[in-house]
Amino acid sequence: MVLILYRAKDGPALVALAGGVFILPFLLCSGIAGELADRFDKARVATVVKGVEIGAAGLAVAGFLAGSVPVLFAALLAFGVLAALFGPVKYGLLPDLLETARLPLANAMVDFATFLAILAGTALGGLLGAREPWLLGAVVMGFALLAFGAAALIPRPGAARPGLKLSASPVAASADLLRTLRGAAPLWRAALVNAWFWFAGITCMTLLPVLTRTTLGRGPGAVTLGLTVFSLGIGAGSFLAASRLRGRIALAPAWGGTVAVGIAALALGALAAADRFGVTLALLFVVALGGGVIAVPSFAAVQAWAPAEARARAVAGTNILSAAGMVAASLILTALLHAGAGPRALFAGLGAIALSLALAARR
Repeated sequence: MVLILYRAKDGPALVALAGGVFILPFLLCSGIAGELADRFDKARVATVVKGVEIGAAGLAVAGFLAGSVPVLFAALLAFGVLAALFGPVKYGLLPDLLETARLPLANAMVDFATFLAILAGTALGGLLGAREPWLLGAVVMGFALLAFGAAALIPRPGAARPGLKLSASPVAASADLLRTLRGAAPLWRAALVNAWFWFAGITCMTLLPVLTRTTLGRGPGAVTLGLTVFSLGIGAGSFLAASRLRGRIALAPAWGGTVAVGIAALALGALAAADRFGVTLALLFVVALGGGVIAVPSFAAVQAWAPAEARARAVAGTNILSAAGMVAASLILTALLHAGAGPRALFAGLGAIALSLALAARR
């Protein structure tokens, strides 16, 4: 995304569009993904997905070397499909391998690692993409091979529901999951809270490089620094939420996280400026910290409250809601950025949404 922002025409809008392309498969494929993860051994599914991912990495390398934006978008779509298939496996495995009391801390570690991976990929893309495409391609393929090797080492807990009949239509499977999730009020609430986290997260991740370039007047190095601060904030918030929960499963901490996001995002919209880079980073850290406090309780609740034989499908249904929020955020940001809306105003809008949600939840 950094490469698109600084090298492509209409870069800010394309950054938002790229986020939507990556997330769209979560809407279309999560239903089937959840069924596969419950029908077969999750560790086995993870190994197959990571094996196919090596081919997607090869397509991305071809896009790097050819300098082709369409090929890179095709690779991004492939990675989105594979990520959608992997999501129910990754989060569904945690309750299979850990005690319930350890789920908040485990989710904190997974969330922190996820944003560190985003940070590392963005930094390497900005550093090597334009100067050393061959080296960047080698790094991408190397990580794909390491991921496949790691998946092969996952303990195999066995299939949760080996007799489950798979749906013929991905769309029908996703619709069935949402209906089932909607029928369980506690799970539905937890899924909605998690969707709110990802809506806010994709908004911040999209606006950060745009804010850095257009408002702060800084280059890719500042984007990397901003992403570093954001990732550290997510990690701090995640571990803070895990420590507050102390092994319990509850959604209450997410309300305080939403308030923190709202206040900090409003302040970011009001104060972000080229001569206030330190203040901007501090506020970004608080926004991310609030996000981490939202993420951990919500996903731990989905994992703990779902029946063991349907856990992966509950995770998949949550992913569908989260993907819907992210796609909506990406499309809205694409349109608003293309129309000339500034990142400060959009951050302020995010803050207003957060405080409105916190007020509604309090009532």
